[in-house]
Amino acid sequence: MLPQQAAVSGAMAEGMKESPIYTSYAAIAPEPNEFPRLLDNMGALMRQEYDWSASVKQLPMPVMLVYGDADMVRPEHIVSFYQLLGGGLRDAGWMREHMSKNRLAIIPDRTHYDIGDSPILAATVLPFLTAPGTAR
Repeated sequence: MLPQQAAVSGAMAEGMKESPIYTSYAAIAPEPNEFPRLLDNMGALMRQEYDWSASVKQLPMPVMLVYGDADMVRPEHIVSFYQLLGGGLRDAGWMREHMSKNRLAIIPDRTHYDIGDSPILAATVLPFLTAPGTAR
């Protein structure tokens, strides 16, 4: 996946005209012909080195991580971020007394690109978003 991400640029715009990212962009962009520029900017960002693990550990608010089971983010990376947030490190206990304030959801039959179309996404995240003590 990393070599593919490194290759993202405006040069691939024509070949992406039938992709969900293009159709979504074209539906709302004031200048759909700027799609190659979007790809150039996305590619530049994807080629930058980054490591958010130190920052993730410091997030004070409850966090819910939501991924597709066929996401471009590797499962071990998903789990490591959840663990950095304090989740999945021990049993929650009989009375949920050790339950982390953070949540992890892996939506079946979804990718990084189509998870927003999942019919179970809203039902999965709504309890977290409406729980007492979560940020509004």
